[in-house]
Amino acid sequence: MANDMDKELMKQILCLVNVSHNGVSESELMELYPEMSWAVLTSLIHSLHKMCLLTYSCGLLKFQHLQAWETVRLDYMEGPTNISSYRQNLINYFTMQLSQDRVTWRSADELPWLFQQQGSKQKLHDCLLNLFVSQNLYKRGHFAELLSYWQFVGKDKSAMAAEYFDSLKQYEKNCEGEESMICLADLYETLGRFLKDLGLLSQAVVPLQRSLEIRETALDPDHPRVAHALHQLASVYVQGKKFGNAEQLYKQALEIAENAYGADHPHVARELEALATLYQKQNKYEQAEHFRKKSFKIRQKATRRKGNLYGFALLRRRALQLEELTLGKDTPDNARTLNELGVLYYLQNNLETADQFLKRSLEMRERVLGPDHPDCAQSLNNLAALCNEKKQYDKAEELYERALDIRRRALAPDHPSLAYTVKHLAILYKKMGKLDKAVPLYELAVEIRQKSFGPKHPSVATALVNLAVLYSQMKKHIEALPLYERALKIYEDSLGRMHPRVGETLKNLAVLSYEEGDFEKAAELYKRAMEIKEAETSLLGGKAPSRHSSSGDTFSLKTTHSPNVFLHQGQR
Repeated sequence: MANDMDKELMKQILCLVNVSHNGVSESELMELYPEMSWAVLTSLIHSLHKMCLLTYSCGLLKFQHLQAWETVRLDYMEGPTNISSYRQNLINYFTMQLSQDRVTWRSADELPWLFQQQGSKQKLHDCLLNLFVSQNLYKRGHFAELLSYWQFVGKDKSAMAAEYFDSLKQYEKNCEGEESMICLADLYETLGRFLKDLGLLSQAVVPLQRSLEIRETALDPDHPRVAHALHQLASVYVQGKKFGNAEQLYKQALEIAENAYGADHPHVARELEALATLYQKQNKYEQAEHFRKKSFKIRQKATRRKGNLYGFALLRRRALQLEELTLGKDTPDNARTLNELGVLYYLQNNLETADQFLKRSLEMRERVLGPDHPDCAQSLNNLAALCNEKKQYDKAEELYERALDIRRRALAPDHPSLAYTVKHLAILYKKMGKLDKAVPLYELAVEIRQKSFGPKHPSVATALVNLAVLYSQMKKHIEALPLYERALKIYEDSLGRMHPRVGETLKNLAVLSYEEGDFEKAAELYKRAMEIKEAETSLLGGKAPSRHSSSGDTFSLKTTHSPNVFLHQGQR
């Protein structure tokens, strides 16, 4: 080293790496030692690397071997007090990040471990109750490590679950707006999965159900994240041998996945495989084989498909350029790729670029396949959703109507894609105040769901509620009443008398009875609804803020559902 200052810096760096859990990054060292220049740091690291002391791993500086670690400990860190002071430097640094709401994977990795090494049980306990620290550890596969921290603190599984519920309850009180509610749903899902892994199945159901309800309200009932929530909740029911509940949820997830991604997407294969496994556990081998074969075909097709790089917009764009060079520009495959690129840019909120790709896809499909082909309807549907996002409602209406016309002529009456367009055009009509045009579409949505799932499925009940809400808004209470009553019976029979969807339907019926002047019946219905709500919030560990439910629209409150669900990606 050139001088004493550089020697001291080298010592400090080696000691910090020594006491860290997984190493220290260059940027962290620069923040910890602001007096140090990049030139000095790079020279130090180069020297230490040449001496076979330090190496890089995942962007972090670590010791190359155990002997290097031991040598630093012996030469530079005399006694536990010295070691503790270096740990405290790192603790102060990462604690400052937490205080600024910067919960990174680094702070989640280092802080709990450093507190454990220091023997600071209370500080470790407080750190673990930072929901984002625990979420970060769990989602990156550090389940055993997270559990060991709680054991060090001295909490058993039940106490740990109760404390997480309390923290989530406090966090939820301050949640306002779509973004924070989506974040809350992710936290509830993480807790549910964690409790499931701990074997606390009955306790895991509650946060997963809450996550599902929030996503259905904050996003849209057909959003892919809702399908993910349904899948997670179903997996808990499977583990608890509640196969009927699981089957219903998996089928809902499958319907959403097919609508959002297309019938030949790997996410669809995942739901089919889950259903196959479910039927196999019930010794229904014929049904299991049917779904497993469908899943296998999709996976086989996906691996063979050219440029199957979902989620990487730039790589997909390059794949498109290569396909155009080899195949010529106008092909169904190129049109599908353009559609997928449009969807990817839409998901990145790059609406103008998404619009360009979706329009190119539609134009190519009309040239190659003809204007009445179902794939053209898919492009029209996607463009309509995009226009809706941009608040161009008249244009969205025109595009949805064209898509509906094609799908009505080309597809079976109970086809999921037809149901998808029917539903979202109906929502758009309602949003624009064209209630008379919305009614026949809501009625058609009920018919399609009955053909797809049977008359006693919860999805049918949701469609009935939506139609009833529409009639109620039009002051046609006589038409609305039997629809609500039928939906209530389906929900009670399929989901149980204390399910939140039962509560919301009872509340709707109470409002309807009140407006009809039957105050006694309204009070009775509302009382039942509140009993269900209180039971739900007590399971969540306390009173939760009132939110819209997943049972469909609630006409006593303005629904926040957005009609622009995620666009279709796959081919029909």
